[in-house]
Amino acid sequence: MVYLHVTLKVKQNKVERFCEILSHIVPVLERHGWKLVGAYQTQIGRLNTIVDLWQLPDANAVQSVLEVAGQTPELQEWAPKLEECLEDEVLQIMTKVPYSP
Repeated sequence: MVYLHVTLKVKQNKVERFCEILSHIVPVLERHGWKLVGAYQTQIGRLNTIVDLWQLPDANAVQSVLEVAGQTPELQEWAPKLEECLEDEVLQIMTKVPYSP
């Protein structure tokens, strides 16, 4: 099992819109094999930063799921709207360390 750690820098005054858009995108990605472990917004630190942690079956699921899910009507409608909200996006593939529960 691998995890996808996504750090998103959202444009000022766009966090609410970003969350609305993701509420439509998350179910699509989950139907195709990703599982959202949690999504968190910074309260102290870099403003307008959101971190998503996804559980994936394997590292290949990043590309394969995005390709397949990208063909769905929901993603074709909602994914382009992310551009109006995002300044930056960083994706990292991670695995658990031995002391992790």
